[in-house]
Amino acid sequence: MKQVLQDRNGLTVIRDVPPPACLPGSILVRNSYSVISSGTERSRVELAQKSLLGKARERPDLVREVVARSRREGVRTTAQAIRRKLREETAVGYSSAGVVLEVGEAVSGVDPGDRVACAGGGYASHAEIVNVPANLCAKVPHGVGLEVASLTTMGAIALHAVRLAEVEVADRVAVIGCGLVGQLACRILQAAGAEVFALDVDSSKVTIALRGGAHHAFVVGQDVADEVVGSASGLGVDQILVTAASQTNDPLLLASSIARDRAAIVLVGDVPVQFPRAPLYEKELSFRISRSYGPGRGDREYEERGLDYPIGFVRWTEKRNMEAVLDLVARGALRLDDLVEAVVPVDGAVEAYQRLTGPLHERPSGAFVLAYGDAAVTEDAWKPLDAEVRLPTTHVGTRAAKTPVRVALIGPGKFAGRVLVPALERAGARLELVCGGSGPSAEAAQRTLGFSRIGDSEAAAIDDPDIDAVVIATRHASHAELTARALGAGKHVFCEKPLALTLDELEHVLAIAGGADGTLAVGFNRRYSPTLEELQRFVNPNGHQIAASYRVSAGPIPGDNWIHDLSQGGGRALGEVCHFVDSLRFVAGSAIEAVYAVGYGPPDVPVQARDNLVATLSFANGSVAGITYVGDGSRLLPKERVEVFSQSRTAVLDDYRSLDLFDAGRREKRRERTQDKGHAREIAAFLEGVARGRQPVPLAELANVSLATLGIVESLRTGRSIRVAESQL
Repeated sequence: MKQVLQDRNGLTVIRDVPPPACLPGSILVRNSYSVISSGTERSRVELAQKSLLGKARERPDLVREVVARSRREGVRTTAQAIRRKLREETAVGYSSAGVVLEVGEAVSGVDPGDRVACAGGGYASHAEIVNVPANLCAKVPHGVGLEVASLTTMGAIALHAVRLAEVEVADRVAVIGCGLVGQLACRILQAAGAEVFALDVDSSKVTIALRGGAHHAFVVGQDVADEVVGSASGLGVDQILVTAASQTNDPLLLASSIARDRAAIVLVGDVPVQFPRAPLYEKELSFRISRSYGPGRGDREYEERGLDYPIGFVRWTEKRNMEAVLDLVARGALRLDDLVEAVVPVDGAVEAYQRLTGPLHERPSGAFVLAYGDAAVTEDAWKPLDAEVRLPTTHVGTRAAKTPVRVALIGPGKFAGRVLVPALERAGARLELVCGGSGPSAEAAQRTLGFSRIGDSEAAAIDDPDIDAVVIATRHASHAELTARALGAGKHVFCEKPLALTLDELEHVLAIAGGADGTLAVGFNRRYSPTLEELQRFVNPNGHQIAASYRVSAGPIPGDNWIHDLSQGGGRALGEVCHFVDSLRFVAGSAIEAVYAVGYGPPDVPVQARDNLVATLSFANGSVAGITYVGDGSRLLPKERVEVFSQSRTAVLDDYRSLDLFDAGRREKRRERTQDKGHAREIAAFLEGVARGRQPVPLAELANVSLATLGIVESLRTGRSIRVAESQL
């Protein structure tokens, strides 16, 4: 990808560099536009282009650091280090807009394909693709173009300064310095109901401010303070925003001259902070320095780790200020398009910077916007890309155990007590040991479910030589670790779904399983349902191609439920959609090759944990299937419906209670007295596999289903079609 870089001598270059990765808590964005800041970036370049003596005058703090280093390491070593530093090329730019390509782990409220405005030095750079923390991105409302949205960061800087000044309706507010941020401040103040006084040394910028909504405009000269005070009823203005860049403190002295008694001055621009005491004391002025675009700036917990401030305590954060600017634009209260002076391709960035730092009469009065690729196409559409996950491993076989199989249960929760334990007992298992959960739940399991002993930890079950098989029914986060430990200790393992929450976990546990001599079963129970087995035999007895639809009305769960926590539950796709992936894999009789998913959910729930999704599956034999999984909708609708089409036959399974079978000449309807989703037969198959030393379901099939489910989550996150490579189990 193309990226604009600068060295510390002010040399601007365009390099072809690798694109960044999408990090946890961040968003990968394909930039459509980015803005060259006429203030911040010009100051950076001008400082870089100065001689070493000039740099020393500007940054005496660095001179002291160089002197100290010279004393420690010697003059020659220090000089070499300085020369290397001056040649280093770094990213520039801090305001852009584009289209989301990928969404990092634990990010909520944004999807691949969304249009976003981005902020932050080192993040929203002049580059085709950028990785930006989620709290430094704001979704662009419908009707706001990305070219305009690329100015959002500058708008947020101006808005934060207005908030610091505590401006109220009908206040008289002066803006000293009518560059890009100053122009934005004038317009935001006008939208807020203030009387705006615009001041600048450049008459053309004053004219632009008037055209943009300022009520009064003044070219800074000898008598400008008297003119401003006179226009303010002889009282002076209530607040002053200093948005100028100056090597002297003249803007601050001017601000104190036009301020009324007890007025507020907010410094936004780059001005030496040097105030004589007299004007501050005599008028009891308040002075504040604005720190970028709002609370959160410089806080790593907020900017890099995505921890937001509660809105009840911090109403306007960086992100909320950005959203407010975009909302003002969307409502027509703030106009930005006329502030764009030129849009140039990224290849013209060098010339744009040259004009930025050139003679005063050649410098832009508005914004220079860099465009990337075909910005119009990028804005309107984005095509998913293919990605692959691979899992090489082998399997050596299993050993048989004597009957009755001695079972330990880790995690005596409600599901285990209501479903798994009765099934184990009916299938002839010996309930030997229970552990995990809270002390009372383990004691209750021993007392009410018939276990012989209580273990004080998971290790008690895994390391006990009198245990043949371990049943894992804990929360999802511990499944992979406990399964791998138990298999490594020579135990047979039944793991309630899902087997793993991440690809790394899955690779690890299957690598252990491939070399272990114990049986591994995963709680994909629906393939053991008599009605689904009959459906499969009827519609696809010979492995023909099928088209299938699986609809699940799962019902809502609270947003703060542990299943939505990616580190604990992994989301509903991993926790429950895996069932339906396995069911379709069973009916198709073929490996899943690719998945693609889209979905929506509460804004505070991560993308990967969406409650409403549609996933498509393609199989090695050419079959296709779709899963519609919804948390919305009526609770009165039966939960599950499966429709399968193949050759001249169709089968419809309603909630595992009724089965309709259609062929070319007849229709047959089956009704079951009770719903049977296969739990009892699943446990019986596991214990039979333990007793005979064989896998109830081949490891390769378990791996394929687990990979496909992880692929659905990855597709939700990235917007891509995910290829599922066949494992070598």
